[in-house]
Amino acid sequence: MDKNLVLKEYFGYEHFKYPQDKIIDMIMEGKEVIGILPTGFGKSIIFQVLAYMLEGISIIVSPLIALMEDQVLTLKKKKIDAVFLNSNLSYDNQLRIYQEITKNKYKLIYVSPERLENKQFLSCMEKIKISMIVVDEAHTILWAEGFRLAFGQIYAFIEKQKIRPKILALTATATNFTTQKIKEYLHLQNSVVIEVPMDRPNLFYRVVSKEDKLSYLLKYLKEHSKEKGIIYCLTRKEVEALHNKLASLNYPNTFYHGGLEVETKKKNQELFTLGESRLMICTNAFGMGIDIPDIRFVIEYQLPQSLEDLVQQMGRASRDGKYGEGIVLFSFKDLDTVHYFIAQQKDTKIRKEANKKLDALVEYCLTKRCRHSFISAYFGQKGNNCKCACDNCNKKGR
Repeated sequence: MDKNLVLKEYFGYEHFKYPQDKIIDMIMEGKEVIGILPTGFGKSIIFQVLAYMLEGISIIVSPLIALMEDQVLTLKKKKIDAVFLNSNLSYDNQLRIYQEITKNKYKLIYVSPERLENKQFLSCMEKIKISMIVVDEAHTILWAEGFRLAFGQIYAFIEKQKIRPKILALTATATNFTTQKIKEYLHLQNSVVIEVPMDRPNLFYRVVSKEDKLSYLLKYLKEHSKEKGIIYCLTRKEVEALHNKLASLNYPNTFYHGGLEVETKKKNQELFTLGESRLMICTNAFGMGIDIPDIRFVIEYQLPQSLEDLVQQMGRASRDGKYGEGIVLFSFKDLDTVHYFIAQQKDTKIRKEANKKLDALVEYCLTKRCRHSFISAYFGQKGNNCKCACDNCNKKGR
C-alpha cells in the first residue's frame, strides 16, 4: 500500500514531516536505517506506517513497559492492530495473545529485548512472517554494557529468522559513539544514518546554581501554577520525598519510578497524561516516548547522568512547538550520587565513558556559551547562538 494512503487512512494525517517519508523510502529500498530525530518529530509514525505497507508482522523492541503500553493504548484508540507482551500480563493473557498472533490478528507487536529470548515467544515467532524489526529509543542499546545484557542479544534474534527482516533503529539523541555502537550491536548491513538538527529552538534552557533548590522550585511552581511540568530526580527516594513535600505544601502532584507496583505506575501515568495532575515527579523511568504535547517545563531537580539524558528529558517539554523551558538546578553535591551510580559499573571501559559523559554535562552547566550551540556541538552538529533562548544569551530571561 502507498505510504501516503496509509498515513491518511490509518493515522489521519495529510502529509509526512521530513524526514519521516525519506526513512520510509530508504527502508522499502532495502536499506537498514538509523534515524536520529529529536522529540516531536514523530518517530513512531515511521514504523507504524511501514508496518501496514509490509506483509507480515513488525516487532517493535522497546526499552520500557510504560513506553510500550502508552503507544499501544494510543494505537488501539485509532483502531490500529497492535499489542504488547510484557511481564505485567498474566500467563493466560500472554497465552491468548500468542494464539492471536499466529492467526495474524496484529500488525505491530511491542516487546522488551528480554522477550526475544523467551522460549514461548520464539516458538510463536517460528509460525509467522516477521517483516520488520524496529529498535525504538535505540540509544538504550548501550544498556547492554551495563544492567540489561539482553540489548546485546537483539541480533541473535534477527539471525534466527529464515529471511532477514527489514531493520530500523530510532532515537532522539545519539552521539557518533552511540551511532557506531547501534551499528555494531545490530550488525547492520547496507546501513544509512538519517539525522536532523538536535536543537529545539522553542525551548528556553536555563541552569540555576542554588543550594536551596526547594525554595527556587516553590517560587517557580507558584509563577507557573497553570502549566504542566515534569520534575526529574535521580533516585526513587528523592522522588518520593519531593512528592510528599510538595503535596504537604499544597502543590498537588503525582510520581513515578521503577520501584512502584504496576497498578500504581499505571494509575499515576494516566493522572498526568489525562491532565488530572499537572505535576509529575519522577526518575528517568518515566517519559521516554510519552506523547504529551502541552508539557511546558522540565526541571532537573538533580543532575541526570549525561547530556544525552538531559536532552532526552528536556525534549519532553512543549512537543507542540510552543514556548517551553528546560531547567537544571545544579549543585556539586549531586555529583556524589552520579559518581555512586557510575561506580556500580564493573567494566572499567564503561566507567570511563560514563565519567566522560558526566564531565560534558558539568561543562554544559558551567559554560558561558550559548547552551543551544553547546548541545548541537556535543552531538556533532553545527548550531548558531540562539541569541535569546537560553540564560547565557538572554541575561534577562523570560
